[in-house]
Formats: sequence, C-alpha cells, structure tokens
Amino acid sequence: MKIVTVTTVSAFFLVISRDSMKIRQTLIWFVISAAFIGPGTVTTATNAGARYGLSLLWTLVFAILACIILQEGAARINIVARLSLGQAIVKQFGGNNRQSVLAYGLTIAVVLGCAAYEAGNILGAVAGMALTAKINTQLATAAIVVLAFVLLITNRFTLLTGFLAAIIGIMGLSLLGVAFTLDIDLKEAVSGLAWPTIPQGGELLTLGLIGTTVVPYNLFLGSRLAQAQELKSMRQGLGMSVVLGGLISVSLILIGSKVTGIFSFAGVAAALSRATGPWATYFFAFGLFAAGLTSAITAPWAASITLTSTLPLKDTARAFKATWMLVLLTGLVFGISGVKPIPIILLAQAANGILLPFLAIAILLILNNKAIMLTQANTWRGNLGLLLVIWITGILGLINILKATYSTFGYQQNINNFTLGVLTVIALLTTVGIGLKLFHQKT
Repeated sequence: MKIVTVTTVSAFFLVISRDSMKIRQTLIWFVISAAFIGPGTVTTATNAGARYGLSLLWTLVFAILACIILQEGAARINIVARLSLGQAIVKQFGGNNRQSVLAYGLTIAVVLGCAAYEAGNILGAVAGMALTAKINTQLATAAIVVLAFVLLITNRFTLLTGFLAAIIGIMGLSLLGVAFTLDIDLKEAVSGLAWPTIPQGGELLTLGLIGTTVVPYNLFLGSRLAQAQELKSMRQGLGMSVVLGGLISVSLILIGSKVTGIFSFAGVAAALSRATGPWATYFFAFGLFAAGLTSAITAPWAASITLTSTLPLKDTARAFKATWMLVLLTGLVFGISGVKPIPIILLAQAANGILLPFLAIAILLILNNKAIMLTQANTWRGNLGLLLVIWITGILGLINILKATYSTFGYQQNINNFTLGVLTVIALLTTVGIGLKLFHQKT
C-alpha cells in the first residue's frame, strides 16, 4: 500500500512538473512581444490611428505574420542544428576571413542599435510615469536603470523571463481593456483589417508599423530562447507571444483614432479621459511605462546574446555582463543628460537598415541548407512567405539607409512617392533574383 501511495504521489508531482515546464517554455516567448512593444511601437501605432483612423489595421496583420515567420525560422535553426543564429550565419557564409568580418559586422550592427535606442526606451517609461504624476525626470530615469540593472545582474533566466511575461500580460490587458471600451465603428475596423489600403501620405507610417514589429535584435534573442525547446512548444509559445503583441498594437491604433489635433502622449491621455473617463489615462500611462521598461531590459540583454553567440570569446560570461552594462550605461547617460546620441542613432539606422533584410535572406538560405537543417528544411510555402518578408524588409532597409544618409549630409528627410517607388522596385528585383537562384538550386 505504501509503495502504491508513493508511486501515485511521485506520478502526480511528475505530471505537475511536466506541466509547469510546458508553462515556463511558453512564458519564455513573451519576451519577444516585450521586446518589440516599446515606446517606438506605442508612438507609431497611436500616431497611425490619430492620422488615418483604422485604415492601417491590415498592416499589423502582415507584420504579425512576418514576425512569426522570421522568429520561427531563427528559433528552428537553433532547435534543429544546435547553432545560434549568429553561428549559423557564419557557417552559411563563412570561410577564412569572411567569418571574422561577418561575426564582427553582425555584432556591431546589433549592439549599436540596442545602445542607440536604449535612452529612448528608458525615457518612454519615464513619459508613462509623467502622464499621471509630477516626477523628477532624472531621478525616474535613474530608478528605471537601477531596476533593469538588478534584474539583469541576478543572471536568473527564469526570473527575468517571468517578470517580462507578467509585465507584458498586464500591459496587454490594460491597453486592450481601454481599446474595447471605446466607441469604435465596427464596419471601419473590419474594413481596416481585411482591405489593404495605404492612405495618401501614409506610406512611411505603414512601413513604420512593420518595422517596429519585425526587429533585427529580436531574431538573435528568439534564437537564444529556443535552446532546449521542442519545435511544437516553440511554435505555440512564439505564436501566442507575437499575436498578443499584435493585439496590443491594434489596441494602440484604436486608442490613437480618438486623438484630435497635434499628436502627443498627453493628447492621447486627454482623448481617453474624454471618451471613457480618467481611469483610461492611468491604464494608457501604465502601458507606455511597461513598454519602455521591458524594452529597456530586453535591448541590453539582446545585445549581450548577439555578441556572445557570434564572436569567439575566451570569457563569455564576462563579455555578456560587460555588454549589457555598457548598453544600459549608454541609456542612462543620454537619458539623464537629455542629449540625443545623433551620430550613434544615424549609424544604427544605417546598420540596421542593412541588417534586417540581410537577416531575412540569411534565414531563408540557412533554412534551405539541408546540411544544416537536416529533415527540417523549408517547404516551398515557407520560402514564398520568407520571400515576401524579404521584399518588405528590403524596402524598410533601403529607407533607413536613405534617411541616415540624408541626416548625415544635412539634407531634408523627405522621401516622396517617387523615391519610395524606386526603392520598392529595387527591393522587388533583388527578391525575385534570390527566389530564382533558390529555385534553380532546388531543381
């Protein structure tokens, strides 16, 4: 009897432990939505709603699908090949000196991007706090940096991912709760979701909604999160995370559609207060704060993951810690001083403009390399999806490079429809060329 009882109890706890393991493996992926829902996403999505109503909701449907396709590919590479995304890229394209060039190039581009935008992440969280209370900006900036530092210095993966999952969950409920209490025209919402249209003058904002969802450093972060996971649990967790992030972006467009006059966070809060009551202002303020805080944590973390997964290092642990500390310190310095790191931002824009389409192309080629992917190589449907993503990310990349060039030489940043059309054709021809080369290799 005792043996049966012990066996039953052991089996019970084994089931619980397995279920808790599955839950943890799912929650880990909410780091991805925590990373791409930052102040930039809040600004872009609410601004899209304020300027064009609900007509750009369809853009988020594409952005969600594109994000899932790229993130799934990066994660599948690690699960199948036991290689980080950086290692797989070096293996795919490497050879003698090219390996070093690739490794250093990838690392510089991602770390620069994380450092350049870290002050914006921190100040976004501060802006959320300032919507509902009078605060000392510098003290609030320091407090957010200290919180991020404490969470990162503990080096406890489960604690960090659990905290980020909890924050993104609360943020999602808060913003969705606000959005669905608004008086929304259902017909307009359905039309905006189902019928792709680009309003006159809304081309760059349309691409901006995609660019804030499909983020280069998230691909390295997602590849790291996939370690020791199964394909099925990875796809489930990743899908849930990205869809939640997409719903948050949708809610931000709905919220922004109620703004009248010049766009600002204070204007959004005032519009919400008029539409639903003062309580909505607090929920929006928390959403902005949470977006900034989670991005202020994930950006340094992603920089460390990229550096340690692409470069051959003697002391990986020390390099990991030094990298996120440097990114966090950069955010603190520029956040407190109020000085924008313009040269770094311009360089980061140009670097990430090249990096995003390059990563999409690299993931496509790696996923079709049977020597790396074995039996989990891409299907033709997966290839078509990735080629579409490459085309769009190619346009985004060319725009970022052009904007950085304009700023560097002091030109007005005015990308008109003709310029956008030329960039679209260049990106399309490049994508078709890649697709044809891939088709000939398979045949």
